[in-house]
Amino acid sequence: MSNTNLRIDGLDFDAIKSNLKDYLRSQEQFKDFDFEGSGMNIILDLLAYNTHYQSFYANMVANEAFLDSSVLRSSTVSLAKQLGYTPRSVKASKIFLNVSFNSSLIINTASGDTVEARVRKGNAFINRGDIFRASLPGNRFFNFIALDDYKIELVSGVPVARNVKVYEGTLRNYTFVVNSFDPTQKFVLPSSNIDVDTLRVRVQKSTTDTTGLIDIWSKATDINGLNSDSLVYFLQETEEGNFEIYFGDGVVGKALENGNVISLEYLLTNGELANNCKTFTYVAGVLSPYTESVTSILDPDGNGTVSFGGTLPESIESIKYYAPRNYQAQERAVTVEDYKTILVKEFSEGIDSFFVWGGEENDPPQYGKVFISIKPKNGSKIGILEKLAIQKSVLGKRNLVTIQPEIVDPDYIYLELDTLSSYDPSKTNLSPDGLGSQIQTTVEAFETANLDKFGRNFKSSKLVSTVDNSNKSITGTTLTLRLQKRIEPFLSKPSPYTIKFGNSLLHPIDGFTPILSSTPFGYQDSTSTAVIKPVVDAFLDDDGYGNVRIYKIEGTTKVYINSKIGKINYTTGVVTLNNFNPQYIEPRTDSEIRLTVRPQRMDIQSLRNQIIVLDYSKSNFIVEQDSVAVINEQSGTAFPY
Repeated sequence: MSNTNLRIDGLDFDAIKSNLKDYLRSQEQFKDFDFEGSGMNIILDLLAYNTHYQSFYANMVANEAFLDSSVLRSSTVSLAKQLGYTPRSVKASKIFLNVSFNSSLIINTASGDTVEARVRKGNAFINRGDIFRASLPGNRFFNFIALDDYKIELVSGVPVARNVKVYEGTLRNYTFVVNSFDPTQKFVLPSSNIDVDTLRVRVQKSTTDTTGLIDIWSKATDINGLNSDSLVYFLQETEEGNFEIYFGDGVVGKALENGNVISLEYLLTNGELANNCKTFTYVAGVLSPYTESVTSILDPDGNGTVSFGGTLPESIESIKYYAPRNYQAQERAVTVEDYKTILVKEFSEGIDSFFVWGGEENDPPQYGKVFISIKPKNGSKIGILEKLAIQKSVLGKRNLVTIQPEIVDPDYIYLELDTLSSYDPSKTNLSPDGLGSQIQTTVEAFETANLDKFGRNFKSSKLVSTVDNSNKSITGTTLTLRLQKRIEPFLSKPSPYTIKFGNSLLHPIDGFTPILSSTPFGYQDSTSTAVIKPVVDAFLDDDGYGNVRIYKIEGTTKVYINSKIGKINYTTGVVTLNNFNPQYIEPRTDSEIRLTVRPQRMDIQSLRNQIIVLDYSKSNFIVEQDSVAVINEQSGTAFPY
């Protein structure tokens, strides 16, 4: 009797072929058959290959049916669509500009009008479509477009257009004619490099009737409140990676009619390639060809902001992560996770890291608020205008009425590191300076991988181990650590300041050596006998009993101007300054005073919106020969490896 007990435990090629042989050997006809030396071996190969092929195909089909295991973008997008999630398109790089013009330039030779004259008449604008040219190293040039109109106003007699938001790309137009007799007609955008956030959709009656052309249809994000007259469109990604627009059915959203003309205007962009532009020239618009009229272009915050926010289309991994979370949020911001999902969905192109916490978790607690801290991909903090845009348009329309979102800047803790590494010169051709440079590169890579984002703590043992393993000649490393915070004081205005280091500070006994120091700043010398008190270079330190002092240096001696300008809590790591009134900051080009302390422990934690970064200007990477290696080298004894 034949054995029908077939094994199906292996699906790889070799296992399938082996199972087939075992099955045939169980048959009387093939009991002593030599499968390897006959033509049957080829038949078994074909059967095993076909079975393996089919099992692989069945496995892939099963994988593509679930969001967690899908591999193909088309499958992932289709599954996300079932959760009401539309992947993000490519995003254009952007920047805010203040544009100043030469007020005396004649822009109308017939009337003799100058820029100032036109501004005074109230008809001077930077219009939608005006072009600014930017460049990057390597002869790369990009056009940035204004997508709205901005009025030019006189500011101290100078014509200025303020807070002009420009996007990188080229404005394009595309049209469709609706054919209701074609059930397969689709309205697919012609390129995958379109930033769909810049899309403007209009629908006119027909090719000969422009009725409705002035109305701009809006993208629908929520069907609640929509009716048969709502001028809305919907977006979805196609299998090819382009975006398709579709319209309502006459119940939820206005339906299209046969012969309607759909007019699309959008920005075709280079995405992330145009990030980091910082020099702009006005080349085409209301004042062209008078490009020399631009005298300055500055960002509104005055901190040298570069263009940012350009990204590639959303990745498969991101879609799989955020689609279910977006479904849970349902376009509402209720929990902390809801805020995180909305931020990534609406503003991911500019965010490197963010942290969200409720007001009840704040220090001190502020009930009825939710705090959001954002670290941008370019720079250390986002600008005022971006904060307002996120707070109002992104979060304000989704959060509960009783909850007020507030965006705060990241709180940076700067680490000053001194590493002292011993090395065996017989194991490397590098000089101490070369080895020190290699160690710094290792530390920089460590920072990128383990710090510089919210929620990441510093582990000293991990860094020391990384440095020791960076070169086989390094025999050991010791680490010295300091914490640094920076404040931007109001000059010549007495004000209170609270500086939170977020970690306990070194304080073995009362009266211990000062652990607080600062960079110099100008302060009025109250110890002077002069009628008008001079301003001198001054510094901060502590007295070992919890008091913060201001002192000046006369020769090599500290002379204290104020012995109790504030307090230092060694346990909580909080420094407070009362009525602190600096007159200037040294160097005069700087805007910050840097306070440095010695921590109690070598492991540093970050709380809430704190981010730990390294200050390389105050760090040292010292390398010296291992004393044991030197002794062994002098005695001719081989160093034991």
